[in-house]
Amino acid sequence: MTTSAPPCRLYVLVATAAPVALIMRRGPSSWWHLLEWDLRLPEVRPGAWFRGTLYPRRCDISPDGKLLGYFAFGDGQPPWDAYFAVSKAPWLTALAAWRTYGTWTGGCEFAADNSLTISASMEKQPFHGSHPYDAVVQGLTTDWTYRDLQNEYKRGWSPLEGAADRMPPELREAVLIGRIQPGGDRALVLAHTGTDFQQHGIEGVQVSYLREEDDGTLTPLPEAAWADWDSEGRLLMATRDGEVKIIERQSGAWTQTWSQDLRDLIPDPAPSPAWAQTW
Repeated sequence: MTTSAPPCRLYVLVATAAPVALIMRRGPSSWWHLLEWDLRLPEVRPGAWFRGTLYPRRCDISPDGKLLGYFAFGDGQPPWDAYFAVSKAPWLTALAAWRTYGTWTGGCEFAADNSLTISASMEKQPFHGSHPYDAVVQGLTTDWTYRDLQNEYKRGWSPLEGAADRMPPELREAVLIGRIQPGGDRALVLAHTGTDFQQHGIEGVQVSYLREEDDGTLTPLPEAAWADWDSEGRLLMATRDGEVKIIERQSGAWTQTWSQDLRDLIPDPAPSPAWAQTW
């Protein structure tokens, strides 16, 4: 009897000022793969492979989608065993790197001018390279739920009040946040139910998504491992089965207009291109 490999796990960082996103894909096992998602064409272009651990919910891409701030934990020699770095997406060649004290990291955020705020237990000066923009290292947050959802908050999600009575019974005690569809009036709802490293979820974070319909009811999206609106009001989704999709409202119905299957990719690490190796 043969058993199929577990599905890859997907998380997406969407640029706030450009039609581009970064897909962070885990699988098989300790391998990670970065892919650039061009939302205008649309198409997916492969980037770096990495063997170790990345922390997607603590990463960020610059508003124009060109820079990536990331935390990594691997088997390299110190100080390359646990570090924060800035690279050119979708590659991981560190243009600047700071040593972190293990995995006590909170997150990072790029401003519009590419200045960077890093929340972590880490050295304040880079041990490798340099960052030509301002970079401020601050202390850790103790609000772990905020840390799990910080990338959503950056993109305009906000806490939902009074929505519990519209939720399925199993989600009524969850932390609820939502975001209104750009150019529309429907909400996408995220229910955060905690952390369980034995279940499917990036960094063990357990989330469920629901889409608001015209009559105000909420439709569960059980296939969604990650979801958000893009600037055009389209629903972007990464599924638990390892696909990325674009879903649009057409003729009164939600219609999948594009998808890419990322399930069966085989690790194929390669050097980053010359443009990604320097500022």
